[in-house]
Amino acid sequence: MPDWSIAPVIEWLMHRGRLMDSPQAVVGEVCARVRDAGMPIDRVGFFFWTLHPQYWGNAMFWDGTSVDLRRAGPELRQQETYLNSPVARIIDGERVMRRRIERDGCPIDYPVLEELKAAGATDWVLCEVVFSSGQRNAVSLATRRPGGFTDHDIAEIEKLLHPFALVMENFTNRELARTLLETYLGRQSGLRVLEGQIQRGDGDEIDAVIWFSDLRESTALSEALGERGFLELLNDYFEATAGAVLEHDGEVLRFIGDASLAVFPLSGTDRRAVCERAVAAVRAARMRVRSANAQRADAGLRSFDFGVGLHLGRVLYGNIGTTQRLEFSVIGAAANQAARVEALCKRTRTDAVVSRPLVDEIGAPWPSLGHFDLPGVANAMEVFAVPAV
Repeated sequence: MPDWSIAPVIEWLMHRGRLMDSPQAVVGEVCARVRDAGMPIDRVGFFFWTLHPQYWGNAMFWDGTSVDLRRAGPELRQQETYLNSPVARIIDGERVMRRRIERDGCPIDYPVLEELKAAGATDWVLCEVVFSSGQRNAVSLATRRPGGFTDHDIAEIEKLLHPFALVMENFTNRELARTLLETYLGRQSGLRVLEGQIQRGDGDEIDAVIWFSDLRESTALSEALGERGFLELLNDYFEATAGAVLEHDGEVLRFIGDASLAVFPLSGTDRRAVCERAVAAVRAARMRVRSANAQRADAGLRSFDFGVGLHLGRVLYGNIGTTQRLEFSVIGAAANQAARVEALCKRTRTDAVVSRPLVDEIGAPWPSLGHFDLPGVANAMEVFAVPAV
């Protein structure tokens, strides 16, 4: 066919494509438009690296109709699958790789090429996609057209790479900002910051179930295990307890040494359901702690115990701190009382203590542990144990 032009695709990408909802949507539309413009692409792969506590890289594969997103964990960096891949060569500095698969003597030196050849591919190109930070990513294109890509095809695609990199970097940075905020502030708190609540004093008064959890015998464990061993135990403890909060849609706000503060905000007619979720998180934490301790015992490691207090009350949920260093958290008497309720775990020799306001909201006939005077609280508070299901 006559020489085709990538210009309409670039025009669309810079004016409309960059406004799409997701990078997957952009990738799918770009591929379809490139094919419609005249380049015979049958399969495309995009490989981007990210900063995420669970994922190291993202791959998106277009098969002519849809985009398949795959994520890889940090362990991939040490695996032969990656180390001996063509993508690793691009990341290490090579700009372009090409294999004219249909030609006699073409080296089929990577598993992906064997797969493409079996699928009838005739040509394959892998190019660098460089972000402004210097981060190196890659894009691959394959065709089944006899004769493969022309020089003109390759030249037009090279024109697209820089605009494409700009748009994808924008999506990557937005995802990075969201990921970091969710990781270090929490999902709901991070969303509030992204929506503009970044001034000191910004916040709302809300009713919430306040969770306060603490590790038992932390000083003795720290002395016995040493810094590295105690850090590993803390991570197991937080994975079990704070992980249960996240599993039940709670918001972990702070890790305070070996303690954690979390909330389950109440809303509208779902008050009782939210309270029941908070209690379900306590029961889940129990099971997760048992599982973690079983694994630690198998590895010859020390076990751990925890205590958690749940209290229902009104708090201010917002930004506190200095103008240069803010924290999104909850403050108020109810938050302080939750910590006091948790402290009763030791006195009552139970792992979970719940205040009277929360029990009243649920309407559960739980065993009373008695009335206790709490520091800073005028009247004695009745508390209850969380029974096993």
